[in-house]
Amino acid sequence: MVLAKPMLMVLFMRGEFSPQDVHYASLSLLAYASGLLNFMLIKVLAPGYYSRQDTKTPVKYGIIAMVSNMVFNAIFAWFYGYVGLAMATALSALVNMVLLYRGLHIQNVYRLTRSTLLFIVRLVVAGGAMVAAILWQLEEMSVWLTWSFMERVFTLAMLIGFGAVVYLVSLLVMGIRLKDLKAATE
Repeated sequence: MVLAKPMLMVLFMRGEFSPQDVHYASLSLLAYASGLLNFMLIKVLAPGYYSRQDTKTPVKYGIIAMVSNMVFNAIFAWFYGYVGLAMATALSALVNMVLLYRGLHIQNVYRLTRSTLLFIVRLVVAGGAMVAAILWQLEEMSVWLTWSFMERVFTLAMLIGFGAVVYLVSLLVMGIRLKDLKAATE
């Protein structure tokens, strides 16, 4: 999300795709990206129903999310245009994910433990450190416009690599080791 504009500049800003187009596309990319975690969690939580031969509940929740998406579209598109449509999609994914988790929680199939919540807090803190580090190194977009294509590609690659290193070092500083990440996926 922090590198939305630089990524769009590298990927698309040639020919008719102008800096203004980069700005507008980055707004919708930010809105969609805000729902990415919810989309992934839907894929993680839904099998909790399928493994118990309950296919109706995820479909019911999906229909509720679809209807909420239509309502959110009508509301947010009015005020925010195309960005509102992306926001509505991200919010409907949140609705679907919350319903799936709530159902599993109520049925005592899955509950977040204290250790899982502390692990998530550590991941969020490491992510915050990564964002701060990237923002610290990120040049203004007016500077990016003066660079050649290869300078943009190189700088973007360096920022991504720098962000990854800061994230991993932050995790290590907070006591998270590779074995912890493997255990979290099991």
